[in-house]
Amino acid sequence: GGGGGGGAPGGGGGAPSQNRISSQTNANTQVQNNHNQSASQPNALQGNTVFVSRTQNGNPLLRHIRNVRWVFADVVPDFVLNENACVVFISLRYHLLHPTYLPTKIAALQKAFRLRVVLCQVDTEDVIKPLGEVNKIAAMGGCSLLCAWSPEEAGRYVETLKAFEKKAPDIIKERVETDYLGRLQAALTSVRGVNKTDATSLGANFGSFAGVLRASEVQLAATPGLGPTKVKRLREAANAPFRRRGGGTSGTTNGTTNGTQPATEVLPPPE
Repeated sequence: GGGGGGGAPGGGGGAPSQNRISSQTNANTQVQNNHNQSASQPNALQGNTVFVSRTQNGNPLLRHIRNVRWVFADVVPDFVLNENACVVFISLRYHLLHPTYLPTKIAALQKAFRLRVVLCQVDTEDVIKPLGEVNKIAAMGGCSLLCAWSPEEAGRYVETLKAFEKKAPDIIKERVETDYLGRLQAALTSVRGVNKTDATSLGANFGSFAGVLRASEVQLAATPGLGPTKVKRLREAANAPFRRRGGGTSGTTNGTTNGTQPATEVLPPPE
């Protein structure tokens, strides 16, 4: 049972023990009966199927892939979602036992697949060092890293990646408010500590974003929910310059670049 813990019960890495194999015979038989079709070539089946490497036979996460169709196939990655996306599965326990497995597996992908995901099941108590190693290997191999803390969660990730393969990216993009109140709330809540309720109260009291910026500390403090700390941060954000003149740096003379244009640098947004 390879495949980064493909035959490892409970999400553990490496080959399963004989006792654990016996305890899972019924469950694995049910999985194989439900998905007893296999394909030697992935293109032999429809595009709505996840192709699973035979090395993953016995991986507990397969029992939790219920909402998409999957079959065993002769593929290099552990899961082929489509011609452009694949998943390589690894557990931290398996990585500790076989540290060269993951980089070798990723190298075998060569330049195939535009989206390459390393799905890591976290099944050790001390995760900092091994997870850092897995993260580094994934990054160097041009892969994205997803972490799961159970076979159920790992299976859900595979289902979701397949189910959303043809969805537009807009569904996960930040939604920008188009109405004035929504934009006002977005601007004011960028100030640390100011929430949407505060922003609504400020908009009601001062009528507009410009009115909030022009308000004095005394006027702001009269707004329900705004204490001294929030008032101070709002005033600091309102009075902070968007650009700052630089000086004394290389290539500048008296705060100018090449003696002619003022040197400026963009300030980070206020907290």
